[in-house]
Amino acid sequence: MPMPLKINVEKKGDYLIVLLEGRVGGEASITMYKEIKSLLIDDKGKNLIIDFGKVDFIDSSGLGSLVAVNSHLLKQNKKLILSAVPDNLMELLKITNLTRILGIAPTVGDALKDSSQ
Repeated sequence: MPMPLKINVEKKGDYLIVLLEGRVGGEASITMYKEIKSLLIDDKGKNLIIDFGKVDFIDSSGLGSLVAVNSHLLKQNKKLILSAVPDNLMELLKITNLTRILGIAPTVGDALKDSSQ
């Protein structure tokens, strides 16, 4: 049985860091989107890093949720950075040309470093 999606949140400076664990697909994609959007409303003015280090699967609905979150952030002149992106998601991002719009970093630490420059 697949592991349900877990969402943990940390705050560092101007960033909300969302650590995902499990599978992002179907209903879990909707849950992820709603929870992240709620966090962004509560913490207006924060940029967002989503850590995929413990995600074992993401489908097209998960990808759609990422695009929606990115659009929400862009309207506020904020950015989304994906970290520890698994190979299957990286392939999806390349195929859909989203690597040109979304920030991608190997680790959360790299994302924080890159953003401070």
